[in-house]
Amino acid sequence: MPYLWGGTDPSKGLDCSGFTQLVYRSQGVELPRVSSQQATAGRAVGSLAEARPGDLLFFDYSPTRPGIDHVGIYAGEGKMIAAPQPGDVVKVQEAGQPTAIRRVLPGSPA
Repeated sequence: MPYLWGGTDPSKGLDCSGFTQLVYRSQGVELPRVSSQQATAGRAVGSLAEARPGDLLFFDYSPTRPGIDHVGIYAGEGKMIAAPQPGDVVKVQEAGQPTAIRRVLPGSPA
């Protein structure tokens, strides 16, 4: 499915936070709409080494605009699922170095 800035409809395309919101809603977990607000949901995870599949990974990619501007879903083994950028598609990619990690799924392992 294509990346679409502001996208919340999978038939048209999704942006990163629209993607995570849709996935978690399907699991009965409500998330705020935008990544900076999603970064306050659930509980903090200390590092990528402690992350579990299903945790949310947050990034601050813009040096001119501080704050969270991207989110993906940790898939394990250093990978995440994300809607990365205009012209790209939702895909599995390297997780890199997240700015923050949040656990929003209830219960033990995801």
